[in-house]
Amino acid sequence: MAALVVVNVSRASLEGEPEARLEIFPGSATPSVFPAGAPFWIGYAFTPERSRGEAAAHLDETTRFELELDGTAVEVTTELEREGSEPVRKTDFVSFPDGLPAGWHDLVGRWYDRGKLILSNRASVEFVER
Repeated sequence: MAALVVVNVSRASLEGEPEARLEIFPGSATPSVFPAGAPFWIGYAFTPERSRGEAAAHLDETTRFELELDGTAVEVTTELEREGSEPVRKTDFVSFPDGLPAGWHDLVGRWYDRGKLILSNRASVEFVER
């Protein structure tokens, strides 16, 4: 299983705009400052290794991205992309259409592969008035 960063996602509203995406993946360039009240989204995808031939087993609910905001779990939306009947990518994302209020906010992301925690990252971002 490989975790992929979702870059070009085409969804409603601003979710497909690159500047509306907040990156918290370990080792990525997470901004330390972000505009307060500006819409944004956070999302990641999982895709199985094609040679394994076990895509459906890898892309069930136990393979997932979780997000906490200021110590509280946030509901994640899931989209499953298929080629025929075979799942090829599972995308988990959270939208913040109204952004966040000014101040420091703590974001914790966790990535699981078949129920096993494979990555986690914590990012503190200051949301500032424009």
